[in-house]
Amino acid sequence: MPNEPLAGLRILVVEDTASIRTLVIKLLERLGCADVFEAADSETAWHHLRRQTLDAVLLDYELQSDDGVSIAWQVRGDETLANKDVAIILLTSHDEVRIVDAARKADIDAYLVKPVMPDRLGKRILDAVNHRKGITHKPPRSTEVSWTD
Repeated sequence: MPNEPLAGLRILVVEDTASIRTLVIKLLERLGCADVFEAADSETAWHHLRRQTLDAVLLDYELQSDDGVSIAWQVRGDETLANKDVAIILLTSHDEVRIVDAARKADIDAYLVKPVMPDRLGKRILDAVNHRKGITHKPPRSTEVSWTD
């Protein structure tokens, strides 16, 4: 993997725990992503989703105001949203089968359980972005969960 695999990408991090959000942003910056947007809640996330052109969204499952799967359903269902087909990676501490299944049904591209290694995070983001842009036809594989039909 190149030193800056995420260079040129625009990524939104939606995480309500400030220390985790800061850590994820630093990891993304180390991976070359200079355009990182952050949101501590769903309202701020929607602000960015409506105003920024994004390549990927890293979405926490358990937010104070909402949950990541519900936000993903709303993104995918909003025909007026320019980011409707953005790559979405659920980055969470939850690994329950019901949440994994809900994420898959919500058309979330990958599911990563925290803590995640920087190289794996970068790889999953690239895989999801390339799949959404039609560069690769294979769906991305997450570290812990693989979407198979």
